[in-house]
Amino acid sequence: MGPRIFHYQVGAHIFRIVTYATFDLLKAIPSLDPFIVPAKLDHEIIFEVCIDHSDTIVSTDTLSAPDDICFDWEDAFCRIRPLPDEAHLIFITPRQTGKTYCMECSNEFKDCTLHLPFDEEETLNKNNVESFVLNNFLMMLYAFNAARHHTLLMHASVIAYKGRGYLFLGKSGTGKSTHTSLWLEHFPECHLLNDDNPVVQVDSIGKQVTVFGSPWSGKTPCYRNESVPVGAFVRLEQAPENEITRESIVRAFAALLPSCSCLKQDKRIYSGVVETVTALASLVSVFHLKCLPDQAAAEVCRKAVED
Repeated sequence: MGPRIFHYQVGAHIFRIVTYATFDLLKAIPSLDPFIVPAKLDHEIIFEVCIDHSDTIVSTDTLSAPDDICFDWEDAFCRIRPLPDEAHLIFITPRQTGKTYCMECSNEFKDCTLHLPFDEEETLNKNNVESFVLNNFLMMLYAFNAARHHTLLMHASVIAYKGRGYLFLGKSGTGKSTHTSLWLEHFPECHLLNDDNPVVQVDSIGKQVTVFGSPWSGKTPCYRNESVPVGAFVRLEQAPENEITRESIVRAFAALLPSCSCLKQDKRIYSGVVETVTALASLVSVFHLKCLPDQAAAEVCRKAVED
């Protein structure tokens, strides 16, 4: 039985996953299902991942090199190792198990092979560590490749309200999901679009900003394949009283950039992120909301972004 090929469209971009026959991708990552599309021969594939079930032994020496880029990503420790000819190795070590998984990437993260051994006697589901590893590799590859196409994977909670999207930004623990919940509770015309990693795109002529749902929504299962124009970005800060101000373009840029998934050490990827954030700061209002976790904060915010 030959390999199985799947195409997914997230935002305006399509990527391809090639699996071995016995790997059930739909059970492994059910959040991808709303984004599956037929093969489109006339549409660019921004990256491809081939899943290889062979095991790779990753030694301690292999996990350390002077040029490694090290960072934390979604409850895992990651290393990216630049290689000659625009190739890279990416290692993910989930904290849950401590086992390291390796993906080989060529052509600037566009052509990738993920070594993902799986015990076929187990029942594959979204809680398996293999599913966690694959899902996070996909998030990473999407962020890196989409950044070259005026598209950002952002850390935000976003609601759709009266045909526009409002994105709430801030560090973990600042109350993004709490504030979104207040809108959902008190304003009947809105619904949750994504609770952790929406996709934001500036169109090719630099005039329209759109937010899309994605297969990645943190702990909240919200995987909507839909989009709306962006109404505003709101950076949250916990405070003893509710107060909102509109940011200048310079402060808007500074507020947006930390919420974008990117690879600063790769000049092409990072320049794409910076260019897109610069456009966002000019095209869309960005607010700073100091707030309590109460209905009044949501009312203050709604009034400001609608004016």
